Order: sequence, then structure tokens, then C-alpha cells
Amino acid sequence: MKEHASIFNDVLGPVMIGPSSSHTAASVRIGRALRQMVVGKIIYFQADFDPEGSLAASYITQCSDIGLVGGLLGMDPTDNRLTRALEIAEADGMEIVFRVIPYENNHPNTYKMTVKTDLGEELDVTALSVGGGMIEITEINHFAVEVTGGFYETLLFGESLTLSETDLEDKIDKFCSAVVKEQAGKTMLHIKTQQEISEIEIAWLNKQMKVERFIAFDPILPIMSQKEPKMLFSTAEEMIALAKEENLDLADMALRYESHRGSISEEEVYKKAEVILEIMENGIQIGLTGTSYEDRMLGSQAPKIRANRDRLIGDALPAKIIENISALMEVKSSMNVFVAAPTAGSCGALPGTLIAVSDYQKKSHDELVRALLAAGMIGVFIAEYATFAAEVAGCQAECGSGSGMTAGALVQLMGGTIEEAVNAASMGLQNVFGMTCDPIGVRVEVPCLGKNMMCGMNALGAANMALAGYDVVIPLDETIESFNKVGRMIPASLRCTGHAGLAQTPSGLAIAERLGCPLDCC
Repeated sequence: MKEHASIFNDVLGPVMIGPSSSHTAASVRIGRALRQMVVGKIIYFQADFDPEGSLAASYITQCSDIGLVGGLLGMDPTDNRLTRALEIAEADGMEIVFRVIPYENNHPNTYKMTVKTDLGEELDVTALSVGGGMIEITEINHFAVEVTGGFYETLLFGESLTLSETDLEDKIDKFCSAVVKEQAGKTMLHIKTQQEISEIEIAWLNKQMKVERFIAFDPILPIMSQKEPKMLFSTAEEMIALAKEENLDLADMALRYESHRGSISEEEVYKKAEVILEIMENGIQIGLTGTSYEDRMLGSQAPKIRANRDRLIGDALPAKIIENISALMEVKSSMNVFVAAPTAGSCGALPGTLIAVSDYQKKSHDELVRALLAAGMIGVFIAEYATFAAEVAGCQAECGSGSGMTAGALVQLMGGTIEEAVNAASMGLQNVFGMTCDPIGVRVEVPCLGKNMMCGMNALGAANMALAGYDVVIPLDETIESFNKVGRMIPASLRCTGHAGLAQTPSGLAIAERLGCPLDCC
């Protein structure tokens, strides 16, 4: 069933620590789902990565290893114990094996995993990290499944099932969907619901099927999915037409969209955006005081802007944008809490630029919250029709997407119309086609910091162009479609593998070796 993108699931989040949303936060979510699939104590965990994918090179440097194991231990993406997850698990008797071995897969961020418990349970699970911390579990014990974390999931494995979906809908409260699959003489029944299945319902299911294994786990996303909701609009063009009927702006449409998508009130949507904004603002303050972390490439850079202000070009605004973006990127790289918006690797551009402009223009708290929501609405269209994963479409998918979102948010902040905001987003995206992802040492520091700054400045330019009435030429829907196609044409070696670009310069290789990334991984 189609699960539409959510502002807080897919775009403004996750709230996390660690260098990468695709690797750290996503792996925590995968680990937490695995933990819920078994009853006993986990005594063995194995994860395999295909050498042709992105994870083979980055699972250590971008913390997929600690994320997976931290999730197995019940940690969430903000837990400051994540850096010690391997040590904690091994001390508790868990055997942990990571292997790089060839296998067939259709996504560069594929995890093939095996879990064993002290009760004799054994699970083989395949999962994907699809960008921005979002995940998809695609296989459980060799049965194909579709699990993205927005529902309560109940799976029964056995034989002799004769139930219809109508039977299940009549008997299971808050029922959303059911899938039955047959394989090698065995049956899997996979039920999605909006609340945990009760003991009475479980007992009834056990009478309808000879059950050999029962698995149930809870949602892992902040906004729950619904049973095939009819969306208010599917494209930016449809959104603009609807908004013009009632003279609404982009923030208004964001509130309506997320309220409808998540079956929550607009007030709840607004309050969630306020919480996100507060974390972003706190991150800037933490970064400006100067951060330290032993295992990183760059030392504290953000305080250098203020220390050398008299030498910098332009007035206070560009300097403040650079300072804010630097602060947020350093909070990320020092394992402090931040918001991946839309990803960890691009976490600086949107909040750093938006908050700097808001301060410079003396905008109100409400105007800033609404601008953040406007950015989320632009991000929904990118999540729906393109990707936020650099492993799939290069850095244009991460920093580039953040730039388009920021451009739209800046127009909203300045009181622009919905057409102007959408046009700004389109122009911002048009300027970043083909941006590669070539991180040195497969770490999210260089050139990620500079690309965040570039995309912040690009957003400022695109917003001013839209506010001045420049012709957008290509509307946002068409831009996103082309944006997606171009990103997927970028060679795999330039999509977060460390196999080309700056990562393969003599200096880049020397830094990687010094940081403990073996040269054959880069």
C-alpha cells in the first residue's frame, strides 16, 4: 500500500546523533525493529554488506555498525550511549559479525542480517536505508514484505490459512491491510494495523492458522501511517490551485497536508515544528561555543567567523549564514543531538540559513516556524518523486534538496506568495543538478561542510530571484522529475562510496589512512 511522505518522518527529521541519517539513524531504526521481532535475548547478530554497495565502505565510518547494535539494545537515535553500543553488547554476551560479501540486491544501502536468541529463535532479515533515516524491511525469513515503520506489524508464519481480508477486517480492530504469501509449502500472513493487536485477536488468529512463528512489532516513526488516505493533492501544481481558492500560503498547505497525512490536528503539527526548531536553534548555540570530538577530520571551525569578522566580505548576513551552517555541521560531527533536515549530511543549510535570515530581518517566532513548515512541504514533493539518498542520486539529493527547501522557506519567511515560494524552490533545485558525493574517508565532513554553505547561499539567491519576479521557466514538478533522473545518472563511484573525486586525491587518501579508514575501503 502507498505510504505518502510525511514532513516529520521523511523531511524534518530524524532527531539524532551521529554523522549520517542514511547510515546511523536508519540503522538504529532497523536494529530496533529487529529487537522487537524476537522474544529472547539476542546472542548472535550478523550483518552482510555487498562490496558493490555504499555500506561496504561506510558502515564503520558513518556508524551503521553502532547504529544497528544500538537499536538491538533498544537505544533510540539520540542515545548518547550509541558510540559504546558494540562494547556494551559484547560485554553482555552478544556475538557480532560484520561481513563484506557479494550478494544480489537492488539498492546500495542494503542490509542482510541474521539474529539468533537464547530461546532458539533465528531470523534472516533484509532491510534498506532509503534516505534521510527512512527504512524499508523487504524480507523476513525469505518472505518478501513491505515494512516502512509507520504501522503496527503482525506476521504469522505457518500453514493452512483460509481467511479472507474481509474476515480479518471484521475481526481485527484498526485493521489497515493484510497480505498472504505462499512459499515452499509455507504461508505468511502479514497484517498492518493502527494499534497493537490484542490478546483476544491473537488467540482468534491462532485458531485460523497452524502458526509456527508469531512476530509483532510497533511503529518506529514519529507520524503513524493510515489506511490508504486520500491525499489533498499529489503535485505542486495541484497544491497551488487548491491554495489559491482560499488565498493560502505554503505554510498553510504544509499544516493541512501533515494534519491530513498523520490524522493529527494542525495545532499538533505546529507544535511539532516548534520542537524541531528549538533543537535546531540549540544546535547552533552549542556549535558556536566550540565542539570537540577525537574521531573527526575538522576541528572547531564555526568560532573562526566571529574571530575574523573584520576580514570577511559583505555585511553580517552572509557571515552569519556561514557561521550557523558550520555550527550545525560540527554539532553533527561531534555526536551531539541535531535534526537531519532533510539528511544528516545536509543538516546545516536549511536551519543555518533560515535562522540567520530570520534574525537579520527581525522576523517573529511564528513567521520562523511557518517558514520551517514551508520547507517541509517542498521536501515532501522531493521525497515523493525523487530521493534524499546520496547513495542513490549523489549530493544533489541531500544538500541540493536542502537548498531547494530553504529557498521556498525563505520566500515564506519574507511574506511571499505560494507561487513565489514554489518557484524559488524550483530555481534552487535547478542550480544543483549533478552534484556528486565524494566524502574524504567516507566521512560526512569534507566536502560536506562547503556544500552545505554553497547550498545555503544558492537558496538565498533563488529566493531573491523569485521575490523579484524572475521567470522560473521550469515548474517545480517538472524540475523534481528531471532532478531525480539526473541524480540517478551520476556514476556509482561518486555516490557516497569514496571511490572517486576528492576522496581519491593523494591528500584525501592520506587523511583517510590517518583516520583509520583502510585505503582499500576508499
